[in-house]
Amino acid sequence: MENFDLTRLTDFDFEAVCKDIFEAEYGVRLEIFSPGADSGVDLRYLHEEGSELVIQCKHWVRSPRSKLIERIRVSELPKVKRLHPNRYVLATSVELTKGAKDKIYSILSPYVKTPSDIYGITEINALLRKHESIVRRHVRLWLTSASVLSALLSKSVLTRSQQLAEELDSTLRTYAPNESYGRAVEFLETRHTCVIAGIPGIGKTTLAQVLCAGYVSEGYELVEVSADLEEANSLWDEKVAQIYYYDDFLGQTTLEEKLGKNEDSRLLAFMSRVEKSSNKRFILTTREYILAQARQRYEKLDRHRFELHTCVINMADYTYRARGAILYNHVYASGLGDDVKASFADPAVYVPIIRHPNFNPRVVAATVAEADSFSSTGENVGERILDNLKDPRSVWSHIVSHQLKDSDIQLLALTYSFLNGAYLGDIQDLWISLGRSSRDLRTAIATLDGTMLRTYRKSDKVFLSFHNPSVRDFMRDYLLEDQSNLLQLVKCCAHFEQIEALVVMASERNEALQFFRKNFDVIETAALNAYESQGLRTDGVNTNIDPAERARVYLRFGELLASETILECARRAIIEDDAILNASDPEDILAIIRFLSESDRESLRDTLPDAADMAIEWIKEDLSSWDLLESAKSLLENLSGIVPEIAVPDIEDDMRWYAERRIDEWAEAGPDSMLDPSMMQGILAFAGEYDDPEGTFPGYSEAVGKMPGMDDEEYDYGRRDLSGADAEMSLRQEMREVADMMGSLRTDDLG
Repeated sequence: MENFDLTRLTDFDFEAVCKDIFEAEYGVRLEIFSPGADSGVDLRYLHEEGSELVIQCKHWVRSPRSKLIERIRVSELPKVKRLHPNRYVLATSVELTKGAKDKIYSILSPYVKTPSDIYGITEINALLRKHESIVRRHVRLWLTSASVLSALLSKSVLTRSQQLAEELDSTLRTYAPNESYGRAVEFLETRHTCVIAGIPGIGKTTLAQVLCAGYVSEGYELVEVSADLEEANSLWDEKVAQIYYYDDFLGQTTLEEKLGKNEDSRLLAFMSRVEKSSNKRFILTTREYILAQARQRYEKLDRHRFELHTCVINMADYTYRARGAILYNHVYASGLGDDVKASFADPAVYVPIIRHPNFNPRVVAATVAEADSFSSTGENVGERILDNLKDPRSVWSHIVSHQLKDSDIQLLALTYSFLNGAYLGDIQDLWISLGRSSRDLRTAIATLDGTMLRTYRKSDKVFLSFHNPSVRDFMRDYLLEDQSNLLQLVKCCAHFEQIEALVVMASERNEALQFFRKNFDVIETAALNAYESQGLRTDGVNTNIDPAERARVYLRFGELLASETILECARRAIIEDDAILNASDPEDILAIIRFLSESDRESLRDTLPDAADMAIEWIKEDLSSWDLLESAKSLLENLSGIVPEIAVPDIEDDMRWYAERRIDEWAEAGPDSMLDPSMMQGILAFAGEYDDPEGTFPGYSEAVGKMPGMDDEEYDYGRRDLSGADAEMSLRQEMREVADMMGSLRTDDLG
């Protein structure tokens, strides 16, 4: 039997739910009044004959039942007497015993006609189960149902995604639905995959987490992908409904955090696999500009019709009401004092925030969280939000300038030097090498965790990263302004990954490059020392070295700094350390070969023939699948004019041989064969490019005839009505509803 945790709703949520419940139960349309000045009336129905029904909603979550009864006796009874309604109904989120109901009935009689007109949490839950459509109408209600919350805390989720489960729990307390939710659900129900894209801070992760919670409520197992698609494939269970969640799948701030070897192929193959499975869903998030960069860099991603899966969140989704709900929910759920919360009931405070042209959910959330965690006497939180909307950097600038110690700032700087976060053990080793104590580190983490930093677990190991990408953006600019801290950071760089972060900084900001050139000797020494490092412990146990990535990064850094020493280090890695033969990412190989071919340095150009031979050897090492054959052909075509011309025809011969056998199999058995239909599409497209496909590939026509249709109707697996979007309403209606919502923050009901 489903129960709903009504204590997690806001006052306004509770009143809106009660309105729908009693309209359905009584079959009448109720007026709703501002909770902030109700005079004893939240909901009212005036009968044409003049009789009046008044319903009072008491969302009593912070005080015991006895205080509610006393409040009714002292404050509500005089209001009821003045109103003198024909019938008075009380609805509360408190658990009411028979004795408590009898006391309330005796206080409010004769206006309450019967104890049955007093509804406690048990009766409210019963009515919600009776009127299921009401539950679905209020997204925040069903997302906080017992089934969702218990599923989020299930053993399977805790084992792999404990941190995510905790984040989901927090997200559900402040989520405000908007139209992007409905679009995303449509993608997930028709295509089973949704790529959520948008500008920084617009709510991509929040939407993804809410969608995950919704599917968890329907019995799906939540699987968080933190590294690559191998994780997802290894946890695939045909018999279990599963939803896969891959946050920032293309990196947080730059494509320097690249897809691994053949990860583009694995990504598209996994999307195809999910699309064919009725009990699987796949949610990915990325910044919109990074997705555009990825499609430019990875040919297979560029060929894929991402628009069929991509839900772009834009500011048009944030209507006046949606913005108001975001502000209200964050203020309501915070630990701010009642007087501070009440200040937001003033239109002079909330209207400029809601209507600000730079309105951004992350800025609102971060500012309220900052005020909650680092409260300052007399600070005007509403003005702080406006200041931060004018200059989003000031969200973090205010914390760094007024709230943090030197050790806290040093930890933020150290975290900046790792593009993807780092194992806490590696950070502690560096921290101690700087002469800091473990106690200082623990104190700094305790101060910053949940605001500017976040700790998370991989298996049983703790990792540390920025709380969100905007903190990294801020720290980059902060270090460029406070160059003494940047110089100190450079001097402590002991890992290749830290040098890689500096290369990204130099690529993003010209002032960073100028700083590095000005401090050439320090930078060069740090780079040479870090090149020999063993790499970070990416799983908390084993170090990870990718020589091709190191060679690519050092070629780029050497070019930026005009450092012959760094370039020579990269050249030795290519020739002496077999960097190309040990590469993980084909993009590293392409970058190295192109750099060598375009270099004006004779020592690097002389390296090109051997490097090209190694590249061909790496490309042809494994051609056991159609994906690998296509990737090999694409790579060699990208190196046209650099590698021997015979290389591409050789691969095409291998592809023709492979295609002949697969077409023969498909012509004989069709979909009953063990072959992947999406792979066969690619093979038949390849065969179709020949002048005489049937003559070159016996069985071609028969194979084409056995291909299933791939039109949209075949992949329409049904839709759910989970849009959660606001019904169309005029701006005037939205403004009135927001006024009522914000007004509830100044109510004197502090239960």
